[in-house]
Amino acid sequence: MTKNNQNPSVSTPDSDEIDLTRLFGLLLDKKLFIVAVTALFTLIGITYALLATPVYKADALIQIEQKNAGLPGLDELGEMFASDSEAVTEIELLKSRMVMGKVVDDLKLTNVVTPNYMGSNGAIGKFFARRYSKLEDNDFNQPWLASLTSEHYAWGGEVINVANFSVPRAFEGKGFVITYLGEDAYQLSLAGNPEKVILKGRLNQLATSDTLRAGEIRLLITDLLALKQTQFNLVKRPRSDAIKSLQANLSVSEKGKSSGILFLTLQGTDKSATELQLDAITHSYVLQNVQRMSAEVQNSIEFLEKELPQVKSQLEAAEALLNNFRLENQSVDLSLETKSILERIVELDTRVHELSFKETEIAQRYTKEHPTYTALISKKKDLLTQKQQLSEMVKNLPSTQQEILRLTRDVEVNQQIYLALLNNVQQLNVAKAGTVGNVRVVDQAQVGKLAVKPKKSLIVVLATMLGGMFAVAIVLLRAAFNRGITNPKDFEDIGLTLYATIPVSEVQDAFNKKRERVTKLKAKLRKYRGKKNESKIDPSTNRRKDHELLLAKEYPTDLAVEAIRSLRTSLHFAMLEAKNNVVMISGASPEVGKSFVSANLATVIAQSGKKVLIVDADMRRGYLQKMFDMAWDNGLSDHLSHKLELEKVIKSTGIENLDIVTRGEVPPNPSELLMSKRFEDFVQEVSKQYDLVLIDTPPIMAVTDPAVVGRHAGTSFMLTRYDISTLKEIGAALERFELNGVEIKGVIFNAMEATASSYYSDYGYYQYQYGKLAD
Repeated sequence: MTKNNQNPSVSTPDSDEIDLTRLFGLLLDKKLFIVAVTALFTLIGITYALLATPVYKADALIQIEQKNAGLPGLDELGEMFASDSEAVTEIELLKSRMVMGKVVDDLKLTNVVTPNYMGSNGAIGKFFARRYSKLEDNDFNQPWLASLTSEHYAWGGEVINVANFSVPRAFEGKGFVITYLGEDAYQLSLAGNPEKVILKGRLNQLATSDTLRAGEIRLLITDLLALKQTQFNLVKRPRSDAIKSLQANLSVSEKGKSSGILFLTLQGTDKSATELQLDAITHSYVLQNVQRMSAEVQNSIEFLEKELPQVKSQLEAAEALLNNFRLENQSVDLSLETKSILERIVELDTRVHELSFKETEIAQRYTKEHPTYTALISKKKDLLTQKQQLSEMVKNLPSTQQEILRLTRDVEVNQQIYLALLNNVQQLNVAKAGTVGNVRVVDQAQVGKLAVKPKKSLIVVLATMLGGMFAVAIVLLRAAFNRGITNPKDFEDIGLTLYATIPVSEVQDAFNKKRERVTKLKAKLRKYRGKKNESKIDPSTNRRKDHELLLAKEYPTDLAVEAIRSLRTSLHFAMLEAKNNVVMISGASPEVGKSFVSANLATVIAQSGKKVLIVDADMRRGYLQKMFDMAWDNGLSDHLSHKLELEKVIKSTGIENLDIVTRGEVPPNPSELLMSKRFEDFVQEVSKQYDLVLIDTPPIMAVTDPAVVGRHAGTSFMLTRYDISTLKEIGAALERFELNGVEIKGVIFNAMEATASSYYSDYGYYQYQYGKLAD
């Protein structure tokens, strides 16, 4: 007769709440993992900080000033030609290809040659080289690692200077290897193929390769100090790449607003080379500035010299007209009033012509909207207005006076203009000779003693923090994705009755680990000897040579055994209303410890004076016989298949009041045997003979056997395991039992670990701490 199902419905508890105490406990549980990962990251950070190539920074100061003329009386001319470029413009000029290209060409930065150091990107070799101080030319670093590695590696003290290296465009950017052959001889080969020699040469002699399909390769080395067979890596960079690299490492900023002081910094891995490159940049910039200023003055001189002949011709023509007029009119003189007007007109005309010349110059430098240009036009309009007013006054004079005034004005104006042009040309020649530009180097390039990169202490601190955060994240992610039950309270949250919490046994755990090691060792030995499955079964006794530990017998005071005794008490009350004395223990999945709990529970009940029979109903993979060091034959399957009678399959375990029915020979149809009338008769018969019949079954999610056995059991329990069993899995198992009309009385929580997360949970009392005190 089947009882109505009363299994509770399983629903996942609300997981929106964050239990900070449990999280803290979880982190404490994994503290060794967190410390190990953090230490690993710290070690990586320290290694990187030690092996990373240090980067140094050189700095320099440049001043941009308003350049005035060097001689008295040339101030206005100096304002006309002095550069008033803003700092932003000068910064862009500093980083332009014009300036950088000259530095690249002068210092031959397209030729990149470095010793062949050991390690990724030469990190290991550079580490030793940086810590070596060269005392003599032929003194080279030879650390202990050098004797264990290739003779081609450099370790410190090597020197090479490539004065000339030209390759066809197709070989730009490709790697070459220079191998020192000793006695000032060397050879050049392609990187990755050192056996293929392109050319051989000697120091201070230009070496040329045989004509290749892509062109000719030339190499001139002026200095090379190294051990024989030491190699150097050589690359011919495209000029554009060298310029871009220099631009990327250069930083320019103005110190203070509108101060005209530019602060230059250049970063590099070589102290002396970085300082030399920044000096070359500042000198190249100053040189182009001087050349630009000289070019402006020269353009002005050429313009004025072009205008001089025209002005001279106009002056001569005006003088001739004036002389002819005076001859014809018998030397007519100007009145005082006319002379006054003439002087004013001449002055205005001279100033207008000067502004016209300036306008021509300014138009080459500024647009018409520029403030300087608009100010000049406005001034010119004012002068023309005054001139127009004087012209109206001239109209009131007699005709003779008007004509002689006009002619005299033309002569004097052209004369003033001609003299001004001559004077300007002379002044410009003087200015050109003294041109020094409007920028100067205030501080020469100087490199700092300490490296600016990498910041070793910061790297180690960040690596440690990153390692800690990474380890914590891994722990939390694993906890989030691992849905295994770790808190006994979860069972009550979903409406299940928890009958016992069995802590993990340190003794059992140590035994299992030792057995695994022995099993692996035996497997390796069998593999080595070429034997398979040999000695797995003892033919004489039909027993497995490996056996399980019966904890309740050999370690009766173990905490796990104490918990099983508590389960014995709970089981007594759970069976008060049961239809019989048959107890089934099943689980949702394998590896939850059903056989361990069943064997030890049967043992502690038998030790209390009750007569107990334990039955291994897992006829496929059952191993209860190993718990009692027995053979699996002559068991349940043999009885159900009518091979043996009941008294033949019931065997004593050697423990008082405890008998066992092993699984027997593996049948082809275990489920059919359990559904047979013979199994029902078997259960009824043994139920009469014993105070308690304990049946160990396979997992319900794997086979239907537990559902069949459960129909004959008065009390059924589901065994769950700490961090293995999930709520979803338990829910599916309960549904399967429900469909088959089997009532699960409650659950047993096995192998619970004494973790900090459990301690900080609401059910910390499930840890059997009193057992430790008893010890």
